[in-house]
Amino acid sequence: MTTTNPARVVDDMLERVLPVLRAHLGEGERLRRLPEATAEALLASGALLAWVPRELGGHELPPAELARLVEEISKVDSGAGFIVGNCNTNAYMMVALPEEGVREIFAERRAVVVGGGFPPAQAVPVSGGYRVTGQAGFASGAHLATWVFAFAMIVENGEPRFGPDGMPSMLIAVMRRSECELLDTWHTLGLRSSGSHDFKYTDVFVPSGRSAPLAPLVNPNPLFRGPVYRARLWAGHPAFAVTGLGVARAAIDTAIDLAQRKTPNFMMQRLGDSQSVQRLLGRAEAKWRAARAYIYETVDKLWRHQLTGDFVTHEHAIDMQLASSFAIESAREVTELVHEIAGSTGFREESQLERLFRDAHTMSQHAFTSAARYESAAKAMLGRENDWAFFRL
Repeated sequence: MTTTNPARVVDDMLERVLPVLRAHLGEGERLRRLPEATAEALLASGALLAWVPRELGGHELPPAELARLVEEISKVDSGAGFIVGNCNTNAYMMVALPEEGVREIFAERRAVVVGGGFPPAQAVPVSGGYRVTGQAGFASGAHLATWVFAFAMIVENGEPRFGPDGMPSMLIAVMRRSECELLDTWHTLGLRSSGSHDFKYTDVFVPSGRSAPLAPLVNPNPLFRGPVYRARLWAGHPAFAVTGLGVARAAIDTAIDLAQRKTPNFMMQRLGDSQSVQRLLGRAEAKWRAARAYIYETVDKLWRHQLTGDFVTHEHAIDMQLASSFAIESAREVTELVHEIAGSTGFREESQLERLFRDAHTMSQHAFTSAARYESAAKAMLGRENDWAFFRL
């Protein structure tokens, strides 16, 4: 599949997906997964192949266009947006695998890679590959999976194998969905429609072609030769960030509509005529605009570097981490400001604002973009030993 106009590709996807999302909004909350119609729309539109190489039937979208796709979907259904961002990030991660494994994974037009990295599984070396055992949570889009990946610690004679740096030797292992057990564990405050359940796998054989060291990329898979794939394995940070921005935008738009219509109990004027409401709304809008400008500016900065033919640098990793954490933090703060504006409307289950508030607060705890990552970025800035392994990849 080739394209000369990535923006048009994204527009086409959105035209196919957004009406279906709106028609089934709310169903995912009850199901704790995407409704069948929504899942089908994402699969049929190719939205889950946005970062798959063109040679393998994907779209190979520039990072800013993937971000726009995720953001627009997240304005309607944050769980669906989170899945689009997460599954494309997982597909991107296949850059680390040998070519034979990647071709096997994406041989099917509707291939979807999901998985979780914590706690790490155990991988026992055997002839031709590894035997992998473990259970990990946060497999977003679990019900859509055709493949399940795990981060696994290599274990020999019951003991972890350690590398030259003194750290446990880790690998990425990709298993067939049929070899794994989906566990119904996703009972959460928010992001319920993302269906981020656990997967369990016991003594699953993973051939060498579907495994790779979890280490800095030295010789990336030749199928991933385009400039998109020069962002290393932490490329997914902006996808998480723009999911939050989509939620925050929906919250502001809903608040503006509410302010034009609602007259609070025991009051004489509409919300929109209140100076305190105007101040809160102005602050929310400013926070959203600042966070959005920051994340897209950072994406563009990295993209211009990737277009030169070089991989992004350690300094770029810090840039993206800071921008992504700020975006998620700002999205949460926007929903808090909107919550103040909405009054009793904001805590009713039938109100969209109630869901958006929960989703933004749930998202703010994601390991890749939580407030704790400010500390990780600062340690990197100061040259201190870092607790965030993804900076090393």
